[in-house]
Amino acid sequence: MSLPVTQGKTLPDAWDYRGCPAERSKSGGWTSAAMILGVEACERLTTLGIAVNMVTYLTGTMHLGNATSATTVTNFLGTSFMLCLLGGFIADTFLGRYLTIGIFAAVQATGVTILTISTVIPSLRPPKCSRDSVTTCTPASGIQFVVLYLALYLTALGTGGLKSSVSGFGSDQFDDSDPEERSQMTNFFNWFFFFINIGSLGSVTILVYIQDNLGREWGYGICACAILMGLVVFLSGTKRYRFKKLVGSPLTQIAAVFVAAWKKRHLELPSDSSLLFNIDDVTEGSMKKKKQKLPHSKQFR
Repeated sequence: MSLPVTQGKTLPDAWDYRGCPAERSKSGGWTSAAMILGVEACERLTTLGIAVNMVTYLTGTMHLGNATSATTVTNFLGTSFMLCLLGGFIADTFLGRYLTIGIFAAVQATGVTILTISTVIPSLRPPKCSRDSVTTCTPASGIQFVVLYLALYLTALGTGGLKSSVSGFGSDQFDDSDPEERSQMTNFFNWFFFFINIGSLGSVTILVYIQDNLGREWGYGICACAILMGLVVFLSGTKRYRFKKLVGSPLTQIAAVFVAAWKKRHLELPSDSSLLFNIDDVTEGSMKKKKQKLPHSKQFR
């Protein structure tokens, strides 16, 4: 019996978890991509499961005003998305996408677990009261706010670091030079956004119902279990993942351009554009690749 053509074939730009060249037949593909899709679905379910109904928790349980509650939720979501820049920088420059996803998923799980515990332990919440009662509701104490904000912003940090690397690590599982795998990569992104929407749908329907009818501890507990389960599934695929070399963050390159422009701000612009700095054409073997360049302009001199 003859072996498949792909048996034993290695990829030139990908490695396995041991640091050896990755074999096409034993790594990557849909098996590893499916595990990455699972952690993203759990991340969406967890983040939106907390944010979508948080205002009512802050007003009804923590006794904050409507404006303060809305601002707190907005800051939580805004921080989650802004921290994607930090997560992407760390992944591209220091840790790589695999470690970034694993570490920040654990951070998010820690934050959601603390939030769940705060809904279970009575001392971490102010006493119950009715908005219609004559007596004034007791606001949350300093330590109760510390626990709440610690939980929320640990969750935001984990979300930012995880979200920044999931799609990129998923695309790493497919070889762009192979026509079949290139087609699979396109389908991966279709499924990626599908799973994002599935996680979002579950959070705004099922989780909201559970929080309102069974209690916050059940809703947030499910979020904690979901992200922990996603982390376990993600780590279970370690032996099948393809790992790529760190290429550095685009933020570093952008910063270098600004620094160079500032240092040379007093230099005169030469009349001949050929005297300006240009990167030479990239030579690979006997093939010379022409990089597409934008024409020089007076507007961005």
